[in-house]
Amino acid sequence: MDQTIDLIIEKPKKRPASDRLIAAAGPLFADSPFDAVSTRELANAAQVNLSAISYHFGNKEGLYEAVFKNLLNELKPIREGMATFLGVAIEPAIGNKGMQRSIIRSLVGMFLDSLTSSKHPQWHMRLMLREIQQPGRCFDLVMNGHINIVHNLIGELVSSITGNTENSPSVIITSHTIIGMCLQYRLNEAILAHRLSWRDYGAAEIAIIKNETSKMIIAILGLTEPAT
Repeated sequence: MDQTIDLIIEKPKKRPASDRLIAAAGPLFADSPFDAVSTRELANAAQVNLSAISYHFGNKEGLYEAVFKNLLNELKPIREGMATFLGVAIEPAIGNKGMQRSIIRSLVGMFLDSLTSSKHPQWHMRLMLREIQQPGRCFDLVMNGHINIVHNLIGELVSSITGNTENSPSVIITSHTIIGMCLQYRLNEAILAHRLSWRDYGAAEIAIIKNETSKMIIAILGLTEPAT
């Protein structure tokens, strides 16, 4: 007797509407001012009903805040990795320029690897940059949830090398400069790639950037090795 075997293929479950809204809203808010992004545009991009925004987030402002909270959570491994590394490395290197140079090279490598990782698309930086250049409703969230933490970690390293206090203008501005040097390679990829005739940022290109950036930061901190 013939038997018919029905194959049941489970369809992949659709992501919750709230998750789809957050995922769709991030790039839209990154590329346009808050007021220029309509709720209908957000709903269409997420393929949800317009009412889903108010149901899950209250309003567009609530969705905007949820996007930033989600982004800060995705950046958490960067903050934790940096804190773990510097927490172990700084104290043994005090007064030892060779060890301090090694810390800087490792830190720059970690920073640039995270910035160029596919886990962190470029719109992440565009969104945060928009919020801090034109401070809006999530400015304090970004500052307290990520930027202040990273700045303080770098400041601790700078303070241990220069001997200046962590909250001094010298340390804060130097830390800001170091972070900015690393960030600009991600923000301005097209400029550097054009200037150097690079087709993209591959492993070899990133290695060159790491090396040159490390040398500049080492010089800024007065750790350049004496000429032999």
